[in-house]
Amino acid sequence: MKVLFINTNQERLPDPIPPIGVTYVAAVAKQDGHECKLFDFNFHNKDFAAALKEFIKEFSPQVIGLSIRNVDNVAYPKVVTYVDGYQEIVKVCREEAPEVPIIVGGSAFSLFPEEFMLKLNADYGVVGEGEEIFREILRSLEKGEVPKNPNPGLSNTPNIHYPTYLSRNFGEIYPAREIMDVSTYFKEGGSINIQTKRGCSLRCSYCNYPLLEGIQVRKRAPSDVVDEMEYCFKEYGVDYFFFVDNVFNLPNSHAKEICQKILERKLKVKWTAYVSPAKVSENLFATFKEAGCSSVDFGVDAASNIGLSSMDKIFTVKEIKNSAKWCHQYGIKFNHSLILGVPGETIESIEETIENIMACKPTSVTALIGVRIYKGTPIAIQLIKEGWIKEEQICIKPVFYVEESVREYLLNRLANLSTEHRNWIVPGLKKNMNERYFKRVRLRGVKGPLWEAFA
Repeated sequence: MKVLFINTNQERLPDPIPPIGVTYVAAVAKQDGHECKLFDFNFHNKDFAAALKEFIKEFSPQVIGLSIRNVDNVAYPKVVTYVDGYQEIVKVCREEAPEVPIIVGGSAFSLFPEEFMLKLNADYGVVGEGEEIFREILRSLEKGEVPKNPNPGLSNTPNIHYPTYLSRNFGEIYPAREIMDVSTYFKEGGSINIQTKRGCSLRCSYCNYPLLEGIQVRKRAPSDVVDEMEYCFKEYGVDYFFFVDNVFNLPNSHAKEICQKILERKLKVKWTAYVSPAKVSENLFATFKEAGCSSVDFGVDAASNIGLSSMDKIFTVKEIKNSAKWCHQYGIKFNHSLILGVPGETIESIEETIENIMACKPTSVTALIGVRIYKGTPIAIQLIKEGWIKEEQICIKPVFYVEESVREYLLNRLANLSTEHRNWIVPGLKKNMNERYFKRVRLRGVKGPLWEAFA
């Protein structure tokens, strides 16, 4: 069968993000002999209708798969939602290929599947890991059969398919990167993403990763990870990678094994990753640096006792400072990602976080205002219990929790702070997010996360 994948993501700030999830699903479709192509909205402007219609006309797909990555930009108060754009994409597909079944999946869809099915009027929905479910739907459609739902009791909408198990062997699947424009992504995005594990055993109060990938961590063999890096290096000239696991270094032993394999192969690459300060050591950062680590993004979220406790973080302020010290010692650039205004936040805890972060002298800081609420997260369950919100109010339309007693103070403080310090990025206030500057940086051939340029 001919399968057209559509990467619906048009958010390019700060960089276009390669659709790694699509390439994993396409890989299993190709294993079954299906012909796969990708229409990538990262490289189309808002006047896309004619281009998409022409693509559909030329390819004549028998199935269309829509990947929906983001519900919104998670940036209070200047939040931007993407649902209208997704509806327009489906409308164009229906106009050009009214009889072709549309299958929707992706992380955003998985968070609000019933709402998305209603708004998009898709034929089938895939929640969570899509490889095996998508494969089975294609097999049924190819036989002219109605796809059987493996878990019909999990949704009020029968065409939403939930997995019966989490893949233990996803590491044996190599993403079908050949369907996407790797060279352009590398040129315009500065890196190519790679996944070394799935699942997260942490229970950070706001986070939806355990809902999307499960709480059991499933690791790829380090040699397989480096095989993939080596392939991208030789095939596409990619020499900068982004480990996009929710936390690269948990467990630390797995991260170190990957570094050792990079060193054994004498692979001359650089990389960045999301890293936790929990249970790290000087030796870990020394190994990172030796294996090509250029930078790390610490998802610390806070640097106060109140903030860390509110978000159920498993590390301390001391560990945050130690991690920063070792990054400076080994020449590793680092960003601190913060979420301020969490339940229990006070003016004093905000100032404590700012003071401690400043003491760390990070390359950059990315500060979000408030917590975007998702169903099933610990903070959502708590807020429902307290009567702050009803479950049915947690939906596609974004809802943010910002501690009311500090809301105005926080907005003013971050506005002033980001004006004084250009390395403090505040997406919700559009501060230090100059798209034209970012493009100029990329045109100079700069690789890695754009916040590295603040060094």
